[in-house]
Parts: sequence; structure tokens; C-alpha cells
Amino acid sequence: MGFTFIHTADWQLGKSFGQFPADAGAALRRARQNVIARIAEAARGAGAEHVLVAGDVWDSAIPSHATLRQPLTIMGEAGDIQWWLLPGNHDPDGADGLWDRIDDVKPKNVHTLRRAEAFEICSDVFLLPAPWARIQHGQDLTDWMSGCETPEGALRIGIAHGGVRGFGSEDNGAREIIPPNRAETAKLDYLALGDWHGFKTISPRMAYSGTPEPDRHKSGARGQVLAVTLKTGHLPKIESLPTASYDWPLVDLALQPGAVKTLTQELRRSLETGHPLRQTHARVNLSGEMTVEDWAEFEAFLEEMTGECASFDVRGMSDVRLVVVAEDIDSLDAQGSVRETAERLAARSENSDLSRGDRQIASDALRLLFSYASQTA
Repeated sequence: MGFTFIHTADWQLGKSFGQFPADAGAALRRARQNVIARIAEAARGAGAEHVLVAGDVWDSAIPSHATLRQPLTIMGEAGDIQWWLLPGNHDPDGADGLWDRIDDVKPKNVHTLRRAEAFEICSDVFLLPAPWARIQHGQDLTDWMSGCETPEGALRIGIAHGGVRGFGSEDNGAREIIPPNRAETAKLDYLALGDWHGFKTISPRMAYSGTPEPDRHKSGARGQVLAVTLKTGHLPKIESLPTASYDWPLVDLALQPGAVKTLTQELRRSLETGHPLRQTHARVNLSGEMTVEDWAEFEAFLEEMTGECASFDVRGMSDVRLVVVAEDIDSLDAQGSVRETAERLAARSENSDLSRGDRQIASDALRLLFSYASQTA
């Protein structure tokens, strides 16, 4: 039959979401707490009695009393599930005393992994944790696993938090990087990793679960946990189970003159394939060109989506070039300085002898002129 468990990480309970208005931030914090009950449901559906949380359970080592107690209460209410919590870099087991506070109030079905030693979580199944004791530890915390002995034939599951490759200079955190072959060198049946917020497989026996409730814009990231089934002598079976209540799509939208209505309708349909728009935090990166008529169409779409989505963040408006045709100039229905200014700005916006920045300034000024003219018409 094998042994099935849930691998999750990076809950970051209590995250502030300071970039959002207070009510939106509060809703996102509630979502991160509410996902715990959905993880329990996912575990039951997968036939798993154990949930392994690979670090960053809390967003900081000094959460408020409610931020600490309420998630533990939710875990306790799922009494048929055993929860195994690992300190990570956001919530290390250090001088702040967070994990002492947890141990003082946690329910019986919640277990803290505070020591680098093997824990037998059920018959012939051992957890080998790599807990963080400080934010900067300066070493590979999984190194001890290679020398850890467990009974012959027992399943060995490592649980750790951190990166498997560096970013930047060669010595940037090099001593803290988890070797990508750690599952092999430590003879692990599986190594459950946290820190990377998206689902990522490092090897057949080593993976990041990603966060169950996303907190940033990423293409295709919808939030999940992993149901992992182990059987001695076999590679793990890994199944991704969706858990998120919010979508965070990241979309690149290349606008074309005369096609804005079609493109925005396609974007809306795409966003609606996930959660309801009221549970969607979208970011749209714009590029391309629009006519005067297109601008009006796009601004109406923007107003609509801003009202319907949890948030609708549009970037790159200043990079979109306004394309002006003779009919647009004629539509100003003005002689003298207004029309002359529009013609001069249109010419500058298309003058290849000018820098891209100067052409864009002219385009922006022309768009404002048309906007003003439409309001005073």
C-alpha cells in the first residue's frame, strides 16, 4: 500500500500584505489561516494522516498572540491529522522564544521539529528534520542526514528549508545551499523542501511544495500541497492538490491598434478560468500601441476590472504608444493652437530622430490632450 503524507511549506501566517489597503490585507491574512482546514481536507482525500510543514509556518518569530494561537487551534480541530512543523528562516527556533510559546499551547496532534535527529512518526517511518535556529546559520543544515542511521527497510523522509542553488555571486550563501543530490547521499526516500513558493521538482525524490496560498504574482501559480506516497524500493508518487482561495495571475498584454476590445475580452475570459474575479489579484504588464478610440475602450475595461477584481494592477501604461491618424486630429474640432499642438505632438511621437523617452513624452502629452478635449467637448 505504501505510506502517504502531505508535504507543504511557506504558510507565512501573519504576513502583513502592506502593499494592499487594510481590508484587502486582512482578507489575505485570513485566507492564509483558513487554508489550514483545506489542507486537512486534502489530507483526508489523499488518505494521509500526516502533514509535514517544511518551514516558515509563521511569517516572523514574534507573531501576535492571536496569529500564534488560532492556527494551532485549527490544527487541533483536525484531530485525525498529525501536524509536523519545522522552523524556517522566517520563524527560526531562536532567542525570540517562538517555538517555546508553540510548545506551551499546541494541541496533542501538533509536533515541533526542533532537533536534528530522527523521529519515528509511525511504524518504520522516520522523519529527519533540518530546523533553523537563527536567520543566518552559515551551513548546510541537511549535512547530518547522511550519517543518521535508521532500521533496515524503514522509510526515511527528510524535511528542510532553503535553496538548492545560489543566486548572484559564487560565495553568496554557498555554505547554506542544500545539495541537489542530498536525497541520494542521505539515502532518503524523499526530501520535503520549503522556501521556494512554487511547486518545483529537484529530483524524483526531492521537491518544493510551494505555498498553499500564494502571496505574489506568478504565471500559472495557483497554490497547492503535495500528496506523496512512498513504498520501499520505489520512486515517490507525487500528486499536486490545489488549495488556494486566491489567484495571482501575471499577464503580458501586447496591445494592437483596433484590436483592444478583442484582446481585453480574451484577457477577461482567461482570468475567469480560475477563481471568481473577486478572488483574483491580477497584474497586467502592457506593451504595444493604441489609437485614441482604443484608449477610451481600454480605460472603460480598466474601470470595470478594478471594480470586479480583488486587485487589478496595470503596469507599463507609459510604455504604450498612442497612434494618431488624421481622423483623430479632425475629431478635435478645433483650429488654432489646440489643433496645432496636437499635430506637433503627433509628429514628435513618431520622429525617429528623437530618443524613445522623448517620443513617449510626446505620446503621453497627446493622449492627455485628447482626454481633455473629450471632456470639454
